Amino acid sequence: MDRLAKTATSALAVALALVSQAAASGSRSGATAGCGQVGHAGRARVFASYTPALRTYDDNIEDSGNAPDFCADELVTNDNGAITIGIHAHNRSGFVAGDTYTVYLDTDLDAATGGGGVGAEYEILFSGPRAQLLRWNGTIFDPASPSPVPMIWAPGYGPVLLLEPAAIGAPPGFNFVLVSASGTDSDRAPDTGSWSYTRRPFALKVQSLSVGAARAGRPFTARALILRSDFDIPLDEGRIGCAARLAGHALAGKGKFANGRVVCTWRLPRNAHGKRLSGALSIAFEGVRVKRGFAARVR
Repeated sequence: MDRLAKTATSALAVALALVSQAAASGSRSGATAGCGQVGHAGRARVFASYTPALRTYDDNIEDSGNAPDFCADELVTNDNGAITIGIHAHNRSGFVAGDTYTVYLDTDLDAATGGGGVGAEYEILFSGPRAQLLRWNGTIFDPASPSPVPMIWAPGYGPVLLLEPAAIGAPPGFNFVLVSASGTDSDRAPDTGSWSYTRRPFALKVQSLSVGAARAGRPFTARALILRSDFDIPLDEGRIGCAARLAGHALAGKGKFANGRVVCTWRLPRNAHGKRLSGALSIAFEGVRVKRGFAARVR
């Protein structure tokens, strides 16, 4: 549950940041509650060779009657262990009796096969905090697993689900459709067709590295901004490595996370004046490791 809560919090932070950015630019004229009324294409931000896995999708609002109304910044992303699906229901602050939500997953990317009217091989169905994964058997959707799909409600956003790729056949990508219902009212996102998502290997990127002044008898600090590809936000967990050598001799360092950065600190000896200091800051998380080196002359 700790992992799920942290993932959902990250998803919420990203969604709210994207909504705020769009609102500030004025690109969503007439939107209410921070929700978009234009565009159904996913988008991703790219930093050079670093490509985030996060994709967001916008749906028209105020077209659901009394049903949960899908909004801007529906999101899908993945790391090495799970697919995260975020559903932004702007007219709900939690689960409401009589509401149902369905996520249709077309994992073979063929709309002519599968069910739900969208060619789905899998369906995620829920009306409260327990979601069920079902698989199309050629006629109906049958339960695919006795275990519920992990899910929480992210305040101010909506349901956030974690799905193991193996549970849906570990496809490289999939098309998907969201459907909500309450009584005779309903919403569909997108309004027509489907959205698509491609899974990407989890990656880390050293976005920047800064070092302080190297002075004899004082602490020397290196700070790095490390981005994680699943949410394209600064990494704040993992195993930190602080390696350094002073005039060829190993120098012990300590690492920590602080203010959205990975920080390594070394205590330089008083007799270090004029000597060459070199080293590297590294971080390992989810089987991925990145590092960035530095060099300085001690003053």
